[in-house]
Amino acid sequence: MLTKWNERFVSAFWTLILTAAVAGAASAAPNITSLTSTNIKTLSMDTEVVQENHDELKRIEGDFAQAYRIHNIAISYAYPDKLHFESVILKAHIAYTINGNKKYTSVPTFHVHKVEDVTNAPGKKQSLLDCGMVPPELLSVYNATYLRKEGGNYVFQIMPKQQDQKFRDVVWIDPITKVTAKREHYDSQGHLIAWYQYKNPLQIVPGVYVPTRVEVYNPYNKLAAVTAYRNIRVNKPLDMSIFDF
Repeated sequence: MLTKWNERFVSAFWTLILTAAVAGAASAAPNITSLTSTNIKTLSMDTEVVQENHDELKRIEGDFAQAYRIHNIAISYAYPDKLHFESVILKAHIAYTINGNKKYTSVPTFHVHKVEDVTNAPGKKQSLLDCGMVPPELLSVYNATYLRKEGGNYVFQIMPKQQDQKFRDVVWIDPITKVTAKREHYDSQGHLIAWYQYKNPLQIVPGVYVPTRVEVYNPYNKLAAVTAYRNIRVNKPLDMSIFDF
């Protein structure tokens, strides 16, 4: 038989357990699938580089400085996993298309027609992540690990599921807009390559926000370029033939 002291002890013990359980449930890690761009079935927009610092761009590893010489690009997306970039530079038409695990580059003026299988090289494949949103199909080839909550945003680490691919991104996702407010990109050695801020999100259709300003910074925290998104259309009919090659 329990004494009154023992009864109080047992009652306090269960109160402690239940309180801990409730607290644990309240602080449970958010599921990134609820923060993806699942409501975007199609997207098209025009992008323009409105500010660039070539010297600071050159301090970013890779071809950043060259890429930002293309100032105007039309982007089209269709769920799942279809992305098309189109531009004209020096009177040459350039198209870059992703459809599943195939990537196609076309520059007819210079007789460039290249198809590449990027199944085992996810780092060579762009996605809506580069535009400031996390597409749901990304999670089929990437693992997302919740790190913390910071400034109202949920912070996740995103890494390829493929074991030999060690690069990673850290993203700050706004739970209200589902826009990636900030993204840091690291190489396989853990070195910061560049980081981005996706700003001024607009609600294009009910419940769907798209950023309208993208700032890219080099590893030395110097602003290297600014891109503006304009003429944004969400869930409007697209000419799906642009994804064929």
